[in-house]
Amino acid sequence: MEVESLSHYLLSIVYMPLSLRMICVTNLFCWMAHVCYSLYFTDFVGEAVFQGDPKATLGSRPQKRYEEGVRFGCWGMAMYSLSCSFYSLIIENLIQRFRAKTVYVGGLLFYCIGMALMALTRAKLSVIVFSWTAGIMYSTLFTMPYLLVAHYHNVSTFELDINGAPKLGSGLRGLGTDVAIISSMVFLAQFLLSLCMGTIIKISGTTTAVISTASFLSFCGALSATRIMYLDL
Repeated sequence: MEVESLSHYLLSIVYMPLSLRMICVTNLFCWMAHVCYSLYFTDFVGEAVFQGDPKATLGSRPQKRYEEGVRFGCWGMAMYSLSCSFYSLIIENLIQRFRAKTVYVGGLLFYCIGMALMALTRAKLSVIVFSWTAGIMYSTLFTMPYLLVAHYHNVSTFELDINGAPKLGSGLRGLGTDVAIISSMVFLAQFLLSLCMGTIIKISGTTTAVISTASFLSFCGALSATRIMYLDL
């Protein structure tokens, strides 16, 4: 059995095949889109939907509306958790029936549309209804990238030849390493959002920008997902 050196192992992290880089880019967009929802959602509901103000005087009407909105937003996140559970039960069957590319791109576009409609309507009903799309995004995040990486390793194929046929890999790559690289995108997503989200909200003057940004990033993820190598999945 061939044993690669430590330097080769480290270089395999830096110089990834295009197929893995596209999964990383897609996963980064997806995590950024989801983090917008998971970290800032209740703030959006409290300010944009309920017209509250977290900086208002304690006990004032705007401050009470904000707290009421935050509590109501928790119901939306409960719907998100339920939809994630339900979708996780059927996503494998969906992949078998509609193929991986359709499920991956479709799930991201579904979330994109849901967040866009939530930002446009800013209503209590939309908070409950469109939060279900966030569960589909979350389930997709923890399913599709790892399914694809595992499939690449299973068939030892990370690229296509000039005729579009699968090309067997000549180097040794670790499945655990590639899974870790894909998973690390969540930390990069959190870091990037922490740098820019405050500025985005300040420039726009509304927390609706958070949900709009989530929709845009999900759309970017859907575009990059169309460039992923799916092989026979």
